[in-house]
Amino acid sequence: MPRCNLMWHTALMATHTPEQTALAELDRLTSAFTQATTRLDTARDTLHAAIVRHLKARSAPPGKLADHTPYDRNHVGRLSKAAGVPPLRGPDAAPAPVYDEETERAALAELDKLTAAFNRAQAKVDAARDPLQEAIVRHYSARTLTPGVIAQHVPYDRNHVGRIVKAAGAPLIRG
Repeated sequence: MPRCNLMWHTALMATHTPEQTALAELDRLTSAFTQATTRLDTARDTLHAAIVRHLKARSAPPGKLADHTPYDRNHVGRLSKAAGVPPLRGPDAAPAPVYDEETERAALAELDKLTAAFNRAQAKVDAARDPLQEAIVRHYSARTLTPGVIAQHVPYDRNHVGRIVKAAGAPLIRG
């Protein structure tokens, strides 16, 4: 009587169902997206800290600082106010600062470097978001996974999963 190859037999049993494969893909893509957003948050925090530090030190005028960041002058003003930096105008204004050219140049160079890092991190988030959303649409459209199951494995709630699917033009599945 021929003997059965148990190793080959158990290897066949280890094959994954389409649902398991889809969930593994979503988990992998979600992990990459989460790592990218964490790096973006770190880059943003570092940039904000540098902006506030230079505003407090009066290294350069706020408008020039804004020109070397991804933010407009008003947003830099909001960061300044939130950090408790005294305003340059108004009843609570600090004395008018005198800006040193060398200090200003160094501050702007640092902000240019941090802005470039922030922009790279933002691009990586965008690059990680696209395949994740494509996988969501593909698994939803193929009816491999339901929106509720997808939402358990991605950083979006069930309603946002539906908006992603709708924006991609995939037909909504009822019932």
